[in-house]
Amino acid sequence: MRKSVLKVGFTSVCVSMLLFTSCSDDNDDLTIVEDNTTTDETEEASSTVDSNSYILAVAPDDGVFLIDHDGNTLYDWDFDGDLLGNDAELLSDGSLVATIKVDNPQITYGGYGGSFRKINADQTIAWNVDYSSDTYISHHDVNYLSNGNIIFPIWEQVSQDDAAEMGFSGNFDIYPDAIIEMNPLTQEVVWEWHVTDHIVQDFDESKENFGVVGDVPNLIDINYNNDQTDGDITHVNGITLDEENDLLYMTVNFYSEVWVIDHSTSTEEAASSTGGNYGLGGDLVYRFGNPLAYDNVGEVTLNRVHYPNLFDDNKMLLFVNNKYDNQSAVAEYQLSPPYELIAGQDNEPALIWEFTDSDLYSNGLGSGVRMSNGNTLIAEGTGAIWEVNSSGDVLWRFTNYSRPWRAYAFTTDDEAITALGL
Repeated sequence: MRKSVLKVGFTSVCVSMLLFTSCSDDNDDLTIVEDNTTTDETEEASSTVDSNSYILAVAPDDGVFLIDHDGNTLYDWDFDGDLLGNDAELLSDGSLVATIKVDNPQITYGGYGGSFRKINADQTIAWNVDYSSDTYISHHDVNYLSNGNIIFPIWEQVSQDDAAEMGFSGNFDIYPDAIIEMNPLTQEVVWEWHVTDHIVQDFDESKENFGVVGDVPNLIDINYNNDQTDGDITHVNGITLDEENDLLYMTVNFYSEVWVIDHSTSTEEAASSTGGNYGLGGDLVYRFGNPLAYDNVGEVTLNRVHYPNLFDDNKMLLFVNNKYDNQSAVAEYQLSPPYELIAGQDNEPALIWEFTDSDLYSNGLGSGVRMSNGNTLIAEGTGAIWEVNSSGDVLWRFTNYSRPWRAYAFTTDDEAITALGL
């Protein structure tokens, strides 16, 4: 049985142990590993796959599939010839909200979409929404909210001249991120937030936003990725809205951070530094993973990152794409809201669990989800879906999809599964 390095390991080596099977062949489509050993190390960890769960596999090149641990497709969705953007979210009534690639997009960074579709359980279409133009496009992720709204990231063009006025040190157009909340039935934008309203820079002292990011940790250094000459300088690739606390989490790939903003603000407040539950407007209320991005102290624990999966008791799982020099990891943090960022102080959360393996690597995409029996489901991004237990034993590995964006776990009696007639 393959063993991971837990906590903060730097390498992972496949080993054969007494009563453990050897590492699986990476060419197999499906590997199921059974471990009936009881030791002090594993007695509290599940020794088998979570047979009470089905898996929603979201793979942009292939589609969206509900599968079991035998690799059987139980349900799949018809996109009527259109291509999946990246994400798809299965709702409790069996409907699916998916990102869709628009035809002839003007902005084509990896993960672009430009459109959203809600597909009912009977495969009829509830609605379609486009959000793209010559100067902006939605991308990567979507959250369907309890009020029926959708919230999603966009890239928006800032011309070279306008970027220079913001103190950007490069000489090219840039495409920083913004967040849009929309009523998909009326297509009204009801809330928005923009990176460009919350930047600081120490390049051009003639500009009003001149300053040192280490002194103002709630702001974003616009020049952190000034060598990203294609203009995609931030690259938000995942969002999670905590509706109970009205906080929005986003994974910011090119800053190797998670940013947290206050969603209780109005749009006007979100463009400022005042208002909302935290009194900070749209400035960051928290950030973690890479204190170098704001010239701060603390351990760097992220290096490119996907999917801010917030779950029980303010824990968060993250897929860390390049944690150990061409080796990925899934990291679990204990977060502690309400948040505070203090200049010059270690603001990093506790890293409480980590899985890595010498065969686990994806330079893009990826996710981690906690399953009903405590196992962790991982979408590797470059072709494999893994299930591991809390001790780091690899129990299942499925390689049918070329680029799994995310894998979500649903118990077999979940409302969404029942609504699909399964």
